[in-house]
Amino acid sequence: MSSKPPPAPDPGVTIGTIPTGATAPGLWHAIEEIFFLSAARQDFATAEDRHDFLTRWTGYYRECEPEGVFLAMASHGRVAGYLMGCADSRGALRLYRDISHYRLFEDCFEAYPAHFHVNCHPGFRNRGIGARLVETYITHCVRAGLPGVHVVTVPGARNVSFYRRCGLDVAVTRSWQGKELLLLAARLGTGIAPKPPATGPGAS
Repeated sequence: MSSKPPPAPDPGVTIGTIPTGATAPGLWHAIEEIFFLSAARQDFATAEDRHDFLTRWTGYYRECEPEGVFLAMASHGRVAGYLMGCADSRGALRLYRDISHYRLFEDCFEAYPAHFHVNCHPGFRNRGIGARLVETYITHCVRAGLPGVHVVTVPGARNVSFYRRCGLDVAVTRSWQGKELLLLAARLGTGIAPKPPATGPGAS
């Protein structure tokens, strides 16, 4: 059975970086809404627990690298999706503290220094918006002279086929605290970055 073709881009959606100024707080609130609509975890004991979860996964990008945050804006001003990226995974020291498995793929950061995560509002999925966000971020990384980009997910997740369609076709699987994690990566620019080393527990 052949795979489904990618959806046609939505012409009513524009992609750009998050602005500063009076409109920014409302846009960050929209990002927060989409984040929780997309998160695997939905139950939180307290409001503080929920806030800590949000900060762990988005705080670095908002506070340390807002220039790596891209928005998909619908024609009526609603945020349809977002992408948060980091240009230097090895230099993002806060993420080593915030995300327990972050150093698992550290030996891949030289070849594929940039990483990102991307989410779309449920009402705007399957319209090609996520792919446009990824394409925009990859272009941003190429212009910055970065040799590669990666994401981390889990084998069998629905987003694996999406990332592969976006060109992240180098894969490394490793074990972390009893579960498998999957790095998907892409070489950028005209140079050929070496494949990441496949060493370590659970490497394949």
